[in-house]
Amino acid sequence: MSLSLAHRRALPALATLVTGALLLAGCANAQDDSDAQPAPAAASAGFPVTLENAYGEVTIPAKPERVATLGYADVALASALGANVVVAPESFTSISGSGSEKNLPYIDALPDSTVWVNPMSVNVEQVASARPDIILATAAFTLDEKLYDQLSDIAPVVTYSEALYGATSDDSALRVGEALGETDGAEALIDQADTAIADLQGELPNLDGGTFLYGQARDGVVVMLVEQANVTAQFMQRLGLVSLPAVTELGGTGSVPGAIDVSVEQAPLFNDAGVLFMTFQSDALQAKFENDPIVSAQPIMSERYVPVGLEAATALQDPNVASVPWLLSELRPGLELIPAK
Repeated sequence: MSLSLAHRRALPALATLVTGALLLAGCANAQDDSDAQPAPAAASAGFPVTLENAYGEVTIPAKPERVATLGYADVALASALGANVVVAPESFTSISGSGSEKNLPYIDALPDSTVWVNPMSVNVEQVASARPDIILATAAFTLDEKLYDQLSDIAPVVTYSEALYGATSDDSALRVGEALGETDGAEALIDQADTAIADLQGELPNLDGGTFLYGQARDGVVVMLVEQANVTAQFMQRLGLVSLPAVTELGGTGSVPGAIDVSVEQAPLFNDAGVLFMTFQSDALQAKFENDPIVSAQPIMSERYVPVGLEAATALQDPNVASVPWLLSELRPGLELIPAK
């Protein structure tokens, strides 16, 4: 999987966003009737809002009241901003069958009436059934132009402005905040994330200049996220950490942007890392990595190796400001292992 916060976007699977229909706009009659009932000021203040999407311009006529979310960052931000979330992406824990909880661990419980969609294969009819008046898809990893057009028949769709995982976490929060009419709330979430990071840095001074490796074990290769082009690596670097130079300097084109593919035969390079975080697409791949005779012989495996849980790995793939405090608490046991310089 991947990571990052000050910037973000890039790596294996994820998705988000839905639909809706708005009524409040262009309802002015020529008559000046004292009985006419104008749109409530609170509902329309600051609207309409027009945003540039990757697939065209979208206009949100009034403050959304029923919000569909297709990506994990979308639902996390919308929920944290107090939106009425009517469609949400099902967690990978639930999708994979490794657990039954559909909601993400860093989001307050959503209403029983919430329509849950599979972010790997969004069902347009499911989204429409919830009658959303906006669909947030800024982190929808399976979104393409065809799906965008289908969703746009339901409600205004807000996507990423240029590319998936191509904006900073701050910019993504502000984009969602503007779409929902909650810019002040988005700025407060950004401040909260900044404070959580600063507090952790104060409590763990070894983070400053410490080294890390974060990778995903695949069949015969480890995909290490090391460069600024990868949002996961960006997030780790924002904590003050540096990707282990011995791996970064290997060069070459990795399986995903900002990554380097490292063979298991090169596992001795891992030993100099302050901490080795790893994530896995399956229990079988984790067992294969941990039991590999070369990997298992490395001292770091018994000293500073930390497997990352599925939901934490998902959050690291596209860190959003609403998830940062929880994400830091998940990573902290590993971060505490980084030795003093």
